[in-house]
This record gives sequence, structure tokens and C-alpha cells, in this order.
Amino acid sequence: MDKLKSFLTGKYILWLILAFPGVMLSKDYLVGKVTYDMIMHITGEFAGRFLVISLIATPIALMFPKTRIAKWLIRNRRFFGVAAFAYTLLHTIFYILEYSLAQLVDEFLEVAILTGWIAFFIFIPLAITSTDAAVKRMGPAWKKLQRWVYLAGIMAFVHWALLGLQGDHASMGGALFHFAPVMLLQIYRVWKQRFSTK
Repeated sequence: MDKLKSFLTGKYILWLILAFPGVMLSKDYLVGKVTYDMIMHITGEFAGRFLVISLIATPIALMFPKTRIAKWLIRNRRFFGVAAFAYTLLHTIFYILEYSLAQLVDEFLEVAILTGWIAFFIFIPLAITSTDAAVKRMGPAWKKLQRWVYLAGIMAFVHWALLGLQGDHASMGGALFHFAPVMLLQIYRVWKQRFSTK
């Protein structure tokens, strides 16, 4: 019974849960059930949400150190970070496949697009070094590298917010809804780690 519980709450089941939407979306897109706009929107949101979960782990653990959810988040935040990269990669692949090279180059320097590319390029080394072996091999340098996730988070927010302002229903609501809690929790984290004496 304990082995079954351990398996059901382990990393392999979590990986299946995280990967399932991406697999189904890709399949539906390839057979024409999902439009380009839909898959870009959904993969972008999944990437943002998983990034948010990875970023709130430490603040939540500081606020509620003895709770199961805090311990679970800390234990699994790397998985959510890698999942954020995987959905960002899907998002990027579908974007590249949709447009010609000339179009990609033409809009590369638009702030709404460039911030997305910056976030993507930051994610690459973070994802590559997210294995246990990389953590052991890099030692203290691993944490320094992983701090770049905060810049990736800022770029992802700006990318989402600026794209949200385009179109007929311009709104930054989606980006703010997902990232405002992260910003507040990160402010709390900095305060707690640097200034709190308790």
C-alpha cells in the first residue's frame, strides 16, 4: 500500500499530469481540431502557470513552513520549472512553424516578441541544468544560475502583458492575474530573508 501511495504521489505521475495537456494539444493541432491562435494562447498560459508555481514555492514555504503543500512545492518546483520550459518550447515551435523566416526576423525586435525570446533563451540553460546530476556537479554555482529564472519571469510577464494589449479586446488582465501574486510573494520572500529577525 505504501509503495502504491509513493508511486501515485511520485515524480512519474506528476510528469504524466504535467505532460498530458501538451501531448493532447499537439495531437489536436496536428489533426486540425485546434487553431494556431488557440494553441498559442493555451501553451503560453500553461507555460506561465507552471512558471508561477515554481516561483511561489519558496515564499509559500517561508510563510507556511510546516504545511504539506509547502513541502510538496519545494520538492517539486524543479519539475514545474522544466514543465514551464517544455510548454514555452512548444509555444515557440508552433510560432516558428506558422511564419516565414522573413516575418520572424521582421518582428523579432518588437518588444512584445523580443521579451518572449529573451525568456525562452534564459529557460534553456536552466532546464538543461535541472537534473540532480547537474545540481551536484555545479554546486553553489547552480543556485546562481537558477536565479536567472526571475529575469525570465519578468520577461514572460512583459511578453504576455504586451501581447494582451493587442487585438480587439486589449487587456493585461491575464498576465496580471497570474503574475501579480508572484510579485507580492517575492517581495515578501526578500523581506523575510533579508530583514526579518524572526
